[in-house]
Amino acid sequence: MLDWREISKIKREYNFGATKAGWKYDSYPELESLDAHKSMTIAEIKGPAVITNFHSTQHLVQDQEIPPNQQRALSVRGLILEIYFNDNPIPSVRVPIGDFFADGCLGKANDFTSLFIEKAPMSYNCFIPMPFEKSVRIILTNETKYDLMNYSIVEFEKLDSWNNDLGYFHATWKRFPFQLKSDTNQQFIHIDGKGHLIGQSCSISTDEPMFKGFYYVMEGNNEIRIDGEEKPRVDYLGTEDAFGFSWGFQKVFEGLYNGMNFVQPGKPTMVSIYRFRGNNSIGFNKSFDLRVNWANDYTDKKIFLKRISRLDSKNRGWIDYATTYYWYQKEIGYAHEPMMSLNERTKLILKSNFNNK
Repeated sequence: MLDWREISKIKREYNFGATKAGWKYDSYPELESLDAHKSMTIAEIKGPAVITNFHSTQHLVQDQEIPPNQQRALSVRGLILEIYFNDNPIPSVRVPIGDFFADGCLGKANDFTSLFIEKAPMSYNCFIPMPFEKSVRIILTNETKYDLMNYSIVEFEKLDSWNNDLGYFHATWKRFPFQLKSDTNQQFIHIDGKGHLIGQSCSISTDEPMFKGFYYVMEGNNEIRIDGEEKPRVDYLGTEDAFGFSWGFQKVFEGLYNGMNFVQPGKPTMVSIYRFRGNNSIGFNKSFDLRVNWANDYTDKKIFLKRISRLDSKNRGWIDYATTYYWYQKEIGYAHEPMMSLNERTKLILKSNFNNK
């Protein structure tokens, strides 16, 4: 299967086109709009072709009866982006729009740009090429009770012919809390098939005082296993190293491949991070598996282990991850995690350390 870098080199007709939706004003009264509890088709294109750019405006929920932070949360987590290839009923992409564009921590992320995606002033842009053989359909679903103003556009180029070595773009999201203990070994994603990973983004939040400043949170070893192997192929010392940083999540940094676009050390502790892969995408023939393993951390520090044990006895030590992974795959479609309710998706902390019995 061709690496994503080779997609830009494939022969094209240079027959440029674009589809749009959302702005039913001015000269576009026929366009679908992003109304409450409805879906809007942004693009429906026949192939073979390759999507070259996806642009969508940010229009925040306007409701003076709810706090600004909740308005922002509804705007980024209330819209679900789905991409279907070749009339497959299962989407290859299903991600809340803010998380797809690494607008982590419920929309608190700073504006940033990368070679893959960006959060620009009041808009989102995706530059990841997405080839398809027969058809593509891109849908935005508004799960909020508010009609939202939006303008979205998808740019594409027709291909002379389809190359069977091309893969299909995929992205998936999930939000999951878990209790961080001294032996926690948490699976983050598993993919079956043939493909290559090109990136990941996530937001982390916790109101546990012991984890203020991301203490212990960042330490888990990021273990990557390829094609069902028992031992990890790669074992990053901690999450900060897996995303290209050292000594924790200290301050905002926005790079072309990796970045921290929001950092809040406490009350609550929150961080939004991303990493994309240019010349070092991770290929797999049968499967890809990523686990984060805290079992080997601080095993020689009795005081630390006592503190973790004390948290466990009080049903504390909860941490909340929201993750997005981006990859190409020969197969179409993915068994996405069930999308949790809008109320759950937009909570600041999904599992508080102070409301547990």
